[in-house]
Amino acid sequence: MTTSGPLSGKRAVVTGASRGIGRHIARALCDAGATVAITGRNRETLEAVARELGPGCLPQICDQRDPEAISAMAAAVINALGVPDILVNNAGLFRGGPVVNMALADWNEVIETNLTGVFLTTQAFLPGMLERKRGDIFIISSMSGKKGDPNAAAYAASKFGLQGFAQALLYEVRKSNVRVMVLNPSSVDTSVDHGRKEGSGLHLHAADLAATVVHLAALPGRTLFRDMDIWGTNP
Repeated sequence: MTTSGPLSGKRAVVTGASRGIGRHIARALCDAGATVAITGRNRETLEAVARELGPGCLPQICDQRDPEAISAMAAAVINALGVPDILVNNAGLFRGGPVVNMALADWNEVIETNLTGVFLTTQAFLPGMLERKRGDIFIISSMSGKKGDPNAAAYAASKFGLQGFAQALLYEVRKSNVRVMVLNPSSVDTSVDHGRKEGSGLHLHAADLAATVVHLAALPGRTLFRDMDIWGTNP
């Protein structure tokens, strides 16, 4: 965490931040001055990320499919940091395969993680945001939330569901100055950010998505981007 930056003094929560997109978002928020709580299921991995990001990062073990774990995580974060200004619902997973062969357990795991988990996490932090009349809720969705692909029915259903959830939620909370913003990235490179930044053969990078979150969170509260598609220019 830096002592100054566009998000200095802000408190944030990023779910699923032990790797991939969530890890990049957490790093960008810390670099922008925010204090950040990160969640994940693996304690060793999550604590390693927290050490990497510095003293402004608080690791909280949480299984996105477990309602009791989500409630406990939210209570611990609020007790340690206060009500977050920024919630980034990022945790998610993919289980592929044709519908004809898909096991119910795989379907349920995707829906419970990608959709129900976002509902429960949002619900856990929302009362404090409404009371303060301020908050930013980011939902990291996917272009799969707008276009179904073969062998990805459960994933697409969960991401399409996030669109409906976010739209309904926005109409409930915007009069309380709470913003709900859905980001729909195309295929994302989650490796270390190095090398070329433009030109052919480059996918959208997780660092670019992270920079977008920081930018949107830093905008004046009167400004709302509610649904943003983000593509690689020339992959």
